[in-house]
This record gives sequence, structure tokens and C-alpha cells, in this order.
Amino acid sequence: MITEKEKSIYNSYLYASRKAKNKPVRLRQNLDNLESKDEVALKKLNLLLSKYSHINYSDFFIAPYMVYGSDNYFDLSFFNTRKAIKCYSIHCKNKQVQDPDSEDSVNTLKECLKFICCYCEEEKITLAQYKNHSNVDTPNSIPIIFTHLKNHKINFYLLHALSVDTVIRECTGTLTWIIPEFYDLYAQTRSKFLSSKALKQKAKKGLKIIEQ
Repeated sequence: MITEKEKSIYNSYLYASRKAKNKPVRLRQNLDNLESKDEVALKKLNLLLSKYSHINYSDFFIAPYMVYGSDNYFDLSFFNTRKAIKCYSIHCKNKQVQDPDSEDSVNTLKECLKFICCYCEEEKITLAQYKNHSNVDTPNSIPIIFTHLKNHKINFYLLHALSVDTVIRECTGTLTWIIPEFYDLYAQTRSKFLSSKALKQKAKKGLKIIEQ
């Protein structure tokens, strides 16, 4: 029997594979007739994505097409491999340094702002407190903002908008333990953020709304 979560995973996979080839998408409401090999792959994929709960479905399924090209085809079983995880990592890293004013960057910013807003509400903290907030699951009391960065809940462009240079200096020597390329990515995105026309203003406006 296919669960609602597995249906959501399958339709995310279907949407990405069709979108990658610029084809129309019709999501499936009934998966009762799914081929047995696909059902097995889907069950395994559900376990994988439950284990790595930070993975964004949309990015995960579009990643191999962005890395290897849209002429390729990737079946469900591919996404249970280490190659799929590697593609996701590469894709997310590439997104970090893409044009900040691109449509994708602006859409990602909106998702990041929404995440911060929900997190602050759940933790009952202000935006100012969020910048230094840590919890028992945060390694060595490093502010959880950097765990969120690692898990792609927020990105470097939003990190710049948050103005956390002081927090970063206080964590010198430990951030590369969480994100090995932290300082390289921070430097690459800083100049792009400062010179951006749309994203910088949208980020500041969004943070002001959260703050209020």
C-alpha cells in the first residue's frame, strides 16, 4: 500500500523529471498500478528521505538533471544511490553562488524567509535572538543558524542580509567543521549580494517584516 508521504515523494519525482525536459506535468492521484520495481524503489526512497529529513524534494529530484544534463533519464531507483546524494550536494552548492537576482534565487529567498519566520515562532524567539540561538542538538553550542545553512534551510545570501559577521568571528575555527567550504562560499556570495539589485532589497524587507 502506498502512503500519502510516498505519493508526495513520487509526484515530486514526476514533476522534476518532466520539468527538466520542459514537458507538461500531470500528477498521479492513484498509485495502485505502480510497477513493482518502482514501488520497491519508492519504499526505499521514503526511508532514505526520512533519514535525511533536511533534503528538499524539489532540489533532490531536479539535481541530477542539473548536473548531468536534461537529455538524461533517472528512474526512481537512481535516487536511492550515493550518486543521487552527491548530485544534490553539488546542485545545492551551485545554487548558493548563482546570480542573486535570478528568479530561482528570489524564490529560494522567499522559502528561506518563511523557514526563519516559522522557526522563530516555534522557538518563541526574536529575529535578533535567532542569530545566536543554539540548542542541545547544536554541536559545541555553535549557533543553529549555521546548521540551518548546512541543511539548506537558509542560504549564504540571506546570511549576509542577517549581518552576522560578529557571530561568524566568534565561531572562527569551528564553522569549517560544519561546512568545509564555508569561508570560500561566504566570500564568493558577499560581493554578489552587495551588488544585487533585487534580492538585497527583498531580503531586507522580508527580515524587517519578521522582526516586526
